[in-house]
Amino acid sequence: KSGKARLWRILVSESAHLIWKLRCERVIANENRLFTSQEVGNKWIHAINGRLDMDIKLTHEHYKSKSKNRRMVLNTWRKVLSGEDSLPRDWTKLSRVLVGI
Repeated sequence: KSGKARLWRILVSESAHLIWKLRCERVIANENRLFTSQEVGNKWIHAINGRLDMDIKLTHEHYKSKSKNRRMVLNTWRKVLSGEDSLPRDWTKLSRVLVGI
């Protein structure tokens, strides 16, 4: 799997899940009030950052044979991180990295 293909699958699946969550929230909790573009954008960035954080955590050796390949995670998120030029070569060991889409 290439990093770009994996990133594409992540973006599509997270976006579809967010659309479903927003619809449920709008219909059930918000009396059919529409979300603003800003709200949707913020929720999307939050969802993608959450997925990035999960990928980083799953590279930890604690998970042994079930851990994600560190190189695969680095390749997946290449060129979409905020301040990527100033990050170390292996940023998966940092406490917080953010998507900069």
